[in-house]
Amino acid sequence: MLKQKSKVKLNPEWVKETRGHFKKFLKETKFPHPDRDGTRGSKFSYPEWLIMFIAILSVKCKEKAYLGIHRLTVEYWDLIAEGLKLKPLSERQLRDRLKKICHSPGKPATFIFQIFPKKILN
Repeated sequence: MLKQKSKVKLNPEWVKETRGHFKKFLKETKFPHPDRDGTRGSKFSYPEWLIMFIAILSVKCKEKAYLGIHRLTVEYWDLIAEGLKLKPLSERQLRDRLKKICHSPGKPATFIFQIFPKKILN
C-alpha cells in the first residue's frame, strides 16, 4: 500500500487577506512591475506580482517540486488570480517565471522572508 503524503490546505480567507496585504505592500513601496524580461522580447501575459504571490503560497504549503507548485496554483487559481481574466499558467511557464525571480522549491526567493515573517508562513 502506498502512503500518500499529507497535503497542506490553504484557508481561502488567509489567501485573500495575504494577497491584499502583499499588493498593498507593493503599491506603497512603489514596486516596479516589469512588462518583459529585459528590453527585448514579448510582454509578460501574467503580472510579476502574481508570480511572486504564487512563490509565497508555495512556501506556505512547503511544496518541494515545481509540479507541486503548479498543482497548488491550479487548485487555488480562482483565489490567486481573483479579478484577472487569465487562465492558469502552464507548468513550464510557471517554472520559468519562478526561476526568473530566483525562486525554487527548497530555496525560496529572498524577498519572501523580507516581507513575511517565517511564523506567518508556517
